[in-house]
Amino acid sequence: MTQLSNIRQLLTDTKLGLLPYLDNRLNEIATSWQQLENLHLEPYDIELGECNTIAANEPRPLITQSVSLKCFITGSSKDKLELLLLASELQNSLDATIFEWSNREWYQFEKPLRRPVTQITGGLDYELLEKPAHSCRLGIYREFDLIYTISF
Repeated sequence: MTQLSNIRQLLTDTKLGLLPYLDNRLNEIATSWQQLENLHLEPYDIELGECNTIAANEPRPLITQSVSLKCFITGSSKDKLELLLLASELQNSLDATIFEWSNREWYQFEKPLRRPVTQITGGLDYELLEKPAHSCRLGIYREFDLIYTISF
């Protein structure tokens, strides 16, 4: 059996991966929002972007992989300010979750993650929806780099 790649371990490992860790946190947030009317946290999307190899001639080259997360909230446009505040809180919570996970992962004994995440960038979009009437969608975008050793 072949060993899993480092990027696969970092993202999907059930005990140490970012995505299971993120899923748990987003489920907690969605549960806390259940009492809010006309508000829905949609499933997030992930994209892997630019990927670079650093010091390719070294015994343990490093990979820098750009990761983008997209989360969406739908709600009533009459509650725009409240939705923007919730989206900002969600954005902060996502960042805290990513930082917390990367610091925890970085301190592991046999760590594929070589450096914890130190910067997260992104933004927030607001759009009105035609259906249902008077609804809107907020998109939260977070981008960061994972730096890990290459697997041979």
